[in-house]
Amino acid sequence: MGTFLISPIHAQSSLNSSHVTHNAFITYKQSFYLNTNIPNLENQNGYYFPKGYGSFSSFLINFNTNHLSLSAEPVIVNQNGFNVDLPQKEKIFSVLNDVPRNNMYHPTSFRNTGIKLHYKGLSAGFGNWDQWWGPGMHNSLVLSNNAEGFYHYFIGTNAYQTIVSNLSFKFKYMVSDEMQNWVGDDYFYSAWFLNLRYKKIEFGMSRNVLSGGYSDLPWSLNDAMTVLINNNNSKYWDSINEYYLLASFSESGLEVFVDIGFPNRSYAGQDPEIYSDHAMGSNLGLRKQGAFGSDHLLFGFEYTRLVQGIYYNILPTPNWYDNIKFNYSSYKGRRWAAHSGADSDDFLIFVGYKDDQKSFIYGLNYERHGVTYHFPPEVKFESRINASYQIGNTNIQLIYENEYFEHYGFVDVNRNVWDETFEPGSIQRTQTLLFSFQHTLSL
Repeated sequence: MGTFLISPIHAQSSLNSSHVTHNAFITYKQSFYLNTNIPNLENQNGYYFPKGYGSFSSFLINFNTNHLSLSAEPVIVNQNGFNVDLPQKEKIFSVLNDVPRNNMYHPTSFRNTGIKLHYKGLSAGFGNWDQWWGPGMHNSLVLSNNAEGFYHYFIGTNAYQTIVSNLSFKFKYMVSDEMQNWVGDDYFYSAWFLNLRYKKIEFGMSRNVLSGGYSDLPWSLNDAMTVLINNNNSKYWDSINEYYLLASFSESGLEVFVDIGFPNRSYAGQDPEIYSDHAMGSNLGLRKQGAFGSDHLLFGFEYTRLVQGIYYNILPTPNWYDNIKFNYSSYKGRRWAAHSGADSDDFLIFVGYKDDQKSFIYGLNYERHGVTYHFPPEVKFESRINASYQIGNTNIQLIYENEYFEHYGFVDVNRNVWDETFEPGSIQRTQTLLFSFQHTLSL
């Protein structure tokens, strides 16, 4: 997830067990939050912070041998929430992080829970571990921990495997358990991920397919497991091909990357191959530790662009997250991919200090939603502080975020922009404080 992790404490359930004879430990995590208005914070392993205050408590239990890994994380959630009077958003934007979840939402009681088998560098298993794939640390185009981890089957390497000197690879093939869309039809997420590493360069590619979701087209887990191989009924499914390059220069502490994804969907009855890049998404970034004469000062940026395609005036180009049949690429009300969602862009810049024991990072985040969908688009500006301190097996973390929102819910129109006025509910301000404590005990 990148060198400079500026989101909260992430689950450490996916251990490399290839050289472990016996390993068992328990990680206790306790978080407290206070939020003054609309839901806020992203990439929190699916945790939800509505207006009000509350706490999250969990025990992550891991047991590992050379050939077997077991994990489970029971979670206790205590929330005291308050209603927020907000403009109603259309369904396509209903899974953004700033939209309150409805009363039907129930958090998962057991997270990062599952079983893995290991043999000669290969792993296979089933569980609902949090996911992340790609070179970004703020956004992933296809799979991130913004939503809760969903149950899935997988097979692949359990670490990088050497091909020849200086060249290694890592591979994973995964298929989700069945999920249901809003009308009750089952659908599935299938994907494979390949990473190649040569000296300072890492190349990654993936193919992701969302299938099912039709009441009149039978589709099962067995079908989803093979759809990446036989492309059965592929004209009905949504797919994304993604590629990235990451260059890491350890001697200077510099990392740069470019990540590009190409969706393949049939828009308005047209062949999706007519304009293969008409809804291209991208993520560009730079991270540098060791700046201004100090080994511990750092800075960087990340820019994600998911705005509708360059041929929108010729061929309708809904973004790759816009299909209601797959709940707009969401799980339990939050997108599992780029959290800014459809027809958006997201720019983060940060500076800070980081050593082996402590870190203090300040970031500014500018995010727009519905850039071509509506004028003016939603505009969100955030300033955030992330501080952490490590004492042995104990980690303490504090996050503070101040958010300012204009044109919330797309209630403003052209006249409001020219007259510099705002409709009721258009401007939203939110402050969020999150304190987290984590301690790991080896058994």
